[in-house]
Amino acid sequence: MVFGVRASKYRHIYTEPPKPEQCWTGLRLSIATGEQQYVKASSKYFAVALSGAGGPLAIQRLDLPNRYTPDSCPIICGHAGSLLDFDWNPFDAGMIATASDDTTIKVWQVDADGEEWGGRVLSEPLVDLRGHRKKVSLLRYHPTAANVLASASTDNTIRVWDVEKAEEISVFEGLTDIPQDVVWDHRGDQYAVSSKDKVGRRPLICVARWLA
Repeated sequence: MVFGVRASKYRHIYTEPPKPEQCWTGLRLSIATGEQQYVKASSKYFAVALSGAGGPLAIQRLDLPNRYTPDSCPIICGHAGSLLDFDWNPFDAGMIATASDDTTIKVWQVDADGEEWGGRVLSEPLVDLRGHRKKVSLLRYHPTAANVLASASTDNTIRVWDVEKAEEISVFEGLTDIPQDVVWDHRGDQYAVSSKDKVGRRPLICVARWLA
């Protein structure tokens, strides 16, 4: 029996390398290692961690490619330790949360509001979330509930926060080793957690009850 192989209609499609004027260059990237993503974007901006004291985070406009200089974009620099993860609020393209090995989570508003875009150093957060006992390694905003944020820490807990009230909503302490990832489902009813104990866990979460 002869089997035919259907040729892919994408086999001869190639991409063109970006032009220099379409690129962001000169960024001195952070050397911190972990489970985090190193660059994340909202609908208006992208953020990338830089090397340096205080966990600096560069905020770049998606419509303004450039060569990085200290005056080319705002820099978030408000932690006492290395920056380990960050996440954009899906309901506010200018709001970003950052996590650090100083055990804190900080929430920032990066929109300029009439100020010059570049050259700003943001050191005072909108919200300072404290509760973890060890470094905070992962952040995930809730996909359907505004201002709800999940955080994972090397204290082997997952905490869910009400960012607007700056308070903890719940804590999951069922891990026996360091969490490696936490992900909400598409409705936000529950989140899945994986850790170094090689067990996947799905704590049931009811956001509607928390926010009532």
